[in-house]
Amino acid sequence: MISIDEANTAIANATVRPGADFTFVPARFALLLRQTDDPVAKRQHIEDRLKLMDPNVVVRPLSSLENRILVAEFPDRTFGTDDGQTFAAAYALADAFDLKQAEPDLPTDFFPQPSRSSATKDPIEESVGGLGCFTPAQPELNERPRWALNAMRVAEAWSFSEQRQRPDRGANIVIAQPDTGITNHPELTGVAQRAPRDILGRDGDPTDPLEDGPLQNPGHGTGTASVVISPETRVVTGSAPKAVHMPIRAIRSVLRISQVSVAEGIEWAVDHGAHVITMSLGGIPSFSLHRAVRRAVASDVVVLAAAGNCVRTVVWPARYDDCIAVAGVNSNDQPWRGTCRGAAVSISAPGENVFRARTVRGEEPSVGQGQGTSFAVALTAGVAALWLAHHGRANLIAAAHARRETLQDMFRRLLKATARRPEGWDSFNMGAGIVDARALLAADFDAGRDLESAPQPDDAVAREEIAVQSFVLETVGADALQEDLDWNQFGPEIATALLRARLQRTAPEGGEALRAETVAAPPSLSPELAQALRSPALRQRFGV
Repeated sequence: MISIDEANTAIANATVRPGADFTFVPARFALLLRQTDDPVAKRQHIEDRLKLMDPNVVVRPLSSLENRILVAEFPDRTFGTDDGQTFAAAYALADAFDLKQAEPDLPTDFFPQPSRSSATKDPIEESVGGLGCFTPAQPELNERPRWALNAMRVAEAWSFSEQRQRPDRGANIVIAQPDTGITNHPELTGVAQRAPRDILGRDGDPTDPLEDGPLQNPGHGTGTASVVISPETRVVTGSAPKAVHMPIRAIRSVLRISQVSVAEGIEWAVDHGAHVITMSLGGIPSFSLHRAVRRAVASDVVVLAAAGNCVRTVVWPARYDDCIAVAGVNSNDQPWRGTCRGAAVSISAPGENVFRARTVRGEEPSVGQGQGTSFAVALTAGVAALWLAHHGRANLIAAAHARRETLQDMFRRLLKATARRPEGWDSFNMGAGIVDARALLAADFDAGRDLESAPQPDDAVAREEIAVQSFVLETVGADALQEDLDWNQFGPEIATALLRARLQRTAPEGGEALRAETVAAPPSLSPELAQALRSPALRQRFGV
């Protein structure tokens, strides 16, 4: 066991004092206590010792109901650029304080988004970082702003509910959306809200401040909200226009995801009566994030996440089997060029040039085409609300429990069983098919039970390890699956290193697919992971 002084030195090496960067994010670590720990006493002990290094450090529970995860925040320090030192500091914390696990709340940029041309106010979907995964806008779709809803047979689902005198358009279903917050956009006028929250500011105002910069994407939360919740009164119509919106400002930018903040957003949503949670974001694995998702699912909340953009393989939280991962397609029912894909995908929905609300600081609110799995998952979340409203959430929970399922399991099963499958559909990489809202609402509750996959282990640690191992299998190969490696401890660091390598891959401008990565330099690893690696495939990949 290392000393407290050694742990403080490791933290000091991993963090820096901020400069004038307005995107500054305080350094934070998530700390998982052992079952035998007294959460109150342990929190005070850790805070007292960490104050020897930084007197302004604050240690608090993740939420009112999750006191076995503590968050240690250093408000005057931010993480440096060396990921290896950052993870080494987390391992030092776990060792010094005898924790079950510790991890850095490392802001990651593994969810690329389209950039905006400065030469025009019209949205120009460009490649990001040379990835070549975003496509041009399609002027021919301007006459069909509801094409995405039509592709999912959403209007037919509305009519089906009306004909049977059932609640339609997601009436009274609460959809929570951890994102960048929202703005006062005409397309969101009249939307009902419940328990809005700013996780970052710790208040009830989730307004997106529209910060601009190289790692910012202002208005992302407004755009994704519009495709799920906008009323039928203007250009954009959400897939569930009568649902209730719970906007949660949990991140400053989808380009810099904080796992702890997203976990806090999920906890808030569950505690305040959300029925559906949609996450148009993604990053690395995290025990705080996984536990929050698991608690939501156990509370019979439907939880969905975007499969991801440009890095090809599904990112977290979508990669957790507890979560429903949604990939993106275009108006021709073909995979969107930039969609992440693979066995972790459950379903696909429109994600290329979907009409959404657009807001940028200094410009009038507008509407335009947007792309990314952010919109695919938001549209699908609206369909979940249609299903819950049509049948009655209490009825569906009872039906699911009678079948020894969670509501999440039942919804995923029916969503896949009723999916629309175009000719030549790639069901391994793109899920069961494209969402068919009308077929979903009409489906028998037992549909697809004969096609259910093998059950996953109940143990959260085992499920976490499986998620990381499947990622490594897809990105490196079976030779990398080292049996004696602690995949749960090192999973976030391994995922971070592999995803950083993937973002350095090259592709021609407008190219059809991403080429094999060319890494300029091996990723920085912690001494602990470098020592634990035995797999020749991983050692070669990481330059160890």
